[in-house]
Amino acid sequence: MQYRDQKDDPEDEKGPLDDEIGVRVLDILDRRPIGHEVQCISEPSLYLVRARITDPGNISVGDFVEVPSENIGILSEVRLKDLSGSSQQELVSALSESIIKDTERHISFYNSANAMSLKFHAFQLLPGIGNSKAQQMVRERGMAGWESFDQVDDACGVESVRLLAERYVKEMEDVAQTPRLLDLLVRTEM
Repeated sequence: MQYRDQKDDPEDEKGPLDDEIGVRVLDILDRRPIGHEVQCISEPSLYLVRARITDPGNISVGDFVEVPSENIGILSEVRLKDLSGSSQQELVSALSESIIKDTERHISFYNSANAMSLKFHAFQLLPGIGNSKAQQMVRERGMAGWESFDQVDDACGVESVRLLAERYVKEMEDVAQTPRLLDLLVRTEM
C-alpha cells in the first residue's frame, strides 16, 4: 500500500490569495447578465483581484471588506491592464491607505534601503528620486531610522507613502521590474 505524502494533497496547497484578510474596493462593475463584480486590492499582500458580489448596494468604492464575506465571492487575480479606468485611478490612493494601515512593514524599506551598486541607491527605485535626493535621504535617516512616514516626509521633503504606492503600481504594470519591492517587502513569508 502506498501512502500519500501530505505535500501531494491538492487540498493542502495554499494559493497566493489564501492568506488575505480583506480587500479594498477600487470599482464596482455591472457584468450583465451574470450580476456585479468588484475590482479590488487585497490586503495584506496587495494583489489586484476581482470577485463577484451578491449585493452591490452594500459596498462602495474605497471600502475595506473582510474576506471571506457573504457578499463577496471567490477572489481571482487580475492584471493591471485589465482593470477599469476607474480602478486604475483609485489604485494609488487605495495602495496608500493599505500602506498606512501596515506602516511597520512598509516603513522597513525606508529604514533598510542601501546602495545597490556604486552608482545606484535603492531609494532611486522610487519615482522622482535621483542620486542627490537619495544621498540626502540616507543622511537624514542616520543610524536610528524612521518610525513613521511623517518623519520621512518632514526630514526629506517627499511624500513617502505616495512614492511607495507609485512604485508598487509600476511593478504591477511591468512584471519585469527588478528588484520587486512588492515581493521583497509585502509578499515574503513573515
